[in-house]
Amino acid sequence: MQGRRPHPATATPISDVVLPKRGKKRGNYNCGRCGVPKKGHVCNYPKTLNPIDNNNNNNPTSPNPNPELIILSSPLSVVRPQPPSPPSPLPQKRHVLPQLRRALSFDDISDSPGSDDDDDEDELDLIGSYLDSELDLVGSGFGIGKLPVSCLWEVFKRLPPPALLYAARVCKGWRETSRKIWKSAMELRLRVPVKAQIGLVGSVLKKCPGLIKLSLRMESDIDATMLACIAFSCPKLDSLEICTSDTSVNWISGDELGRFVADKRSLTNLKMEGCSNLGVFTLSSTSLSTVSLSDLYCHAKMVFNCPNLKDISLDFSRQENDTTDLTLMVDGLGRSCPRLQSIHIASIRLTHAVVLALTAANLRWLRMLSLVLGSEITDASVAAISSSYSSLKLLDLSGSSISDSGIGMICNVFPETLSKLLLALCPNITSSGIQFAAAQLPNLELMDCGMTICDPDLDNPTTQENSQKLHLIYQKMIIKHTCLKKLSLWGCSGLDSLYLNCPELNDLNLNSCTNLNPERLLLQCPNLERVHALGCRDMLVETLQNQVCIDYMAVEDHFHCKRLPDGSKRIRVPHLFSPQPIDEKRNRISKRRHCTVLVN
Repeated sequence: MQGRRPHPATATPISDVVLPKRGKKRGNYNCGRCGVPKKGHVCNYPKTLNPIDNNNNNNPTSPNPNPELIILSSPLSVVRPQPPSPPSPLPQKRHVLPQLRRALSFDDISDSPGSDDDDDEDELDLIGSYLDSELDLVGSGFGIGKLPVSCLWEVFKRLPPPALLYAARVCKGWRETSRKIWKSAMELRLRVPVKAQIGLVGSVLKKCPGLIKLSLRMESDIDATMLACIAFSCPKLDSLEICTSDTSVNWISGDELGRFVADKRSLTNLKMEGCSNLGVFTLSSTSLSTVSLSDLYCHAKMVFNCPNLKDISLDFSRQENDTTDLTLMVDGLGRSCPRLQSIHIASIRLTHAVVLALTAANLRWLRMLSLVLGSEITDASVAAISSSYSSLKLLDLSGSSISDSGIGMICNVFPETLSKLLLALCPNITSSGIQFAAAQLPNLELMDCGMTICDPDLDNPTTQENSQKLHLIYQKMIIKHTCLKKLSLWGCSGLDSLYLNCPELNDLNLNSCTNLNPERLLLQCPNLERVHALGCRDMLVETLQNQVCIDYMAVEDHFHCKRLPDGSKRIRVPHLFSPQPIDEKRNRISKRRHCTVLVN
């Protein structure tokens, strides 16, 4: 067997050398100067000198036949002429290309090339408006660049979600901080565009495992798949709000909603719009305390088995063919929801029988009652409510047929507890009843009497004269109250004179008060902030601006007072003759009342 042949001394042309194809992984290789395996080896030869083959190594004194050639001791050595060393150029500045990473693609999410920009833009369409959380990073001892982490955290947690997505693209440190912001988010509001897919919503919710409150503004259709995504991505969800738009349809059925509520044991607040496809449903939960469902239509059976339910709001459709049995539903509330404190029902099918069923439920914790659009609710219904619930703080009978006699019963039963009274769209109420309520309810803070003092025939010139004679006694209103803060008289086209003396009043609604005489308007409300005057005459608007937006002097007396020797009266003494020092803090300057008249 032949031994290892020495490396030939003659140079091999570069074109004759066949280099083997290399894979992605490099194997072991030898040192280019001494031929020893490179792994764990530190070469002692200088970089400018290379040893020759074995023959030359045996005779180190033999010169190189071609001093311009350097022979490498390697199985695939290539002999190249050594060119003259050119002057070393100046090192060029390295341009660091930005890393095109998928926004908020964390360690548990694999990056998929080719769809980064599309995913970013789709996620940026899910507009959010609130992220607030607390995480103690102060004193961590490190920072991102020259900005401490604690400062960066405070900045990032005030950014809206779109800006937070863009900030995650800047660098690794910002991306990590953004990830922590998303993970610690507790409240999130998202707008879901029309063309958004369920996967995009899931990708955003997956980044917020500690989410407690979620609000979705749906511009696309919603079905049970969205509920399943929310239930899977938000295990600690406490409050869910789903709002629909004109372009979206809610396809969730009653069985699907019932299963979602039963599975989410931590859910306490549920609000959903567009519930026209629920049908028969049963909500059973021991944690649910607030339920709000709107656009309900033709529900033969509705069961609320929620012993801890405190607030319920049911808004039914305004269609005439609605066949919902409200009496059966209200009767079940008394048995399955004994802790109800607030009830709001808006339906044109509200009758006196529904009120009787509500009074028979004997809800002793009830404090707020709102029965809206029940044209068959009369003074007898008010008497039944007054006899069963004498501790109400809010009573809303808008759209009913009660009269001034019903207002009298309300004032006799709730003189100390009632703080909010809403009687809009009640055509049988006069200005006398409104004045009586303001005088007999000292703790009243909000009163809505819109469309009460109105004449439907005022626009008709043939009946205008007769209608003015019929409503002449109801055209004057005088209200003096020390606690009233909000007063609404919108649509009171039969109102001619208005005198208000309410020191705490800050919001006044006079929209569509077309017959209010500017010369018979007097507002003595120093804390008034907003006056709504949409649809009013220009002269009335000008009078309102003159009365609420004028300058007034609130300058205290600069002169000290002193009694005459006989003690008969007090006279003002100039500061020049006053021995007491002047307190400059008591000197007031002129101020402008901050009140806005809204006409749009």
